[in-house]
Amino acid sequence: MKKTTAPFNRLIILILQVLLIIGIGGITWHLLHKTKDVPPDVFPYLTSLSPELILDCQKEGEGVSKTAWADLLAIKSTLSAQQSSLFVKQIKQGISFNQITWNNQEMLLSPELIKKAKLRRMFLLNYPLFEPKRYFFPVSGMPWYQDSWGADREGGKRRHEGTDLFAKEGTPLYNVCSGKIEKLGWNRLGGERVGIRGDDENYYYYAHLQTIEPSLKVGQTIAKGVKIGTMGHTGDALTTPDHLHFGIELPNGKWINPYPFLKVWQNYQ
Repeated sequence: MKKTTAPFNRLIILILQVLLIIGIGGITWHLLHKTKDVPPDVFPYLTSLSPELILDCQKEGEGVSKTAWADLLAIKSTLSAQQSSLFVKQIKQGISFNQITWNNQEMLLSPELIKKAKLRRMFLLNYPLFEPKRYFFPVSGMPWYQDSWGADREGGKRRHEGTDLFAKEGTPLYNVCSGKIEKLGWNRLGGERVGIRGDDENYYYYAHLQTIEPSLKVGQTIAKGVKIGTMGHTGDALTTPDHLHFGIELPNGKWINPYPFLKVWQNYQ
């Protein structure tokens, strides 16, 4: 009887081990590919900020601390000019955001207003699309572009989910954010296109290229500012002026309007 049950027991143990390995593998895959939830207030706030205010805070924060730009921007975008002056002074004196004296004889703020400033600072740091010089403008020179987010395409069948930047054919195009190349080559709408997963976890989409840099390969890492190709009008842009369609997709699959970010990045060239 022992001879009969021993192989059977070993088989059961082997099956359980295999199931355990499969289970662990499934959990690991889920954790690695789990999309990050984005609070609904993040991008309405980020896209409401004027490029002038952002650049002003970046300049004021230079040499103060690594996060001073976000400290100043959260304060100035939440409080009135009169209210913010005292706290801006503290930041410039080297006092960290977490050590700010919010209420004293000179200023009395509501807990709600203080909470909003702190939340907005967290948004700026966790979604660092305005971090000074972290990103690179994608088109050489001075292309023409405007905010065309949500405009009709194909007679209203779909909406425009990006920004079109116009310049002459052959204009060099560059990677905006360090990351890894996920897509290269032709598709119906984008023509010759490049897709890069940034180290910030966003997906950056470049479409209608005339040429793609031949050295690029799917899976390779790529630094910001590296040339990815040249401007053209391939794909469904065949009958339009030469332009780059530039898109940003969040890790949760939602596309966001790139226009406000491009207006700031253009100053980093």
